[in-house]
Amino acid sequence: MSGLLNLKAGVADSSDLSTVVETAAANGAISIPTRGRKIVFITKGTAAAMTLAAPTATTHDGVEIVIVSTTAAAHTVTATTIGFNAGNTSKDVGTFGGAIGDGLACVAYQGEWYVTNNINVTLA
Repeated sequence: MSGLLNLKAGVADSSDLSTVVETAAANGAISIPTRGRKIVFITKGTAAAMTLAAPTATTHDGVEIVIVSTTAAAHTVTATTIGFNAGNTSKDVGTFGGAIGDGLACVAYQGEWYVTNNINVTLA
């Protein structure tokens, strides 16, 4: 049997399984795909300041963003408006510990980013 597909409006759609890979060599925004998974490798040699907009409820439900540092720098990722884990301003910035391989994974659900994996990133 081939891979399982989501059924939306009566149509099987394999685009839910797609993974987009990007690099972030400068400060900036992380775009949110409509479906699937996105892996962002931060390659900036000094601390990068990244932003992650709030996902749209229902539209982005299930979208996963994985952010990984390939450099030894204290990068920051700010989840604008909502914070991570529905934390609003008390958990809106993820600060990387400064080691190669630091990172976090989060999934969108009903307009929030929920962290599913965290390696040496402090949320405050």
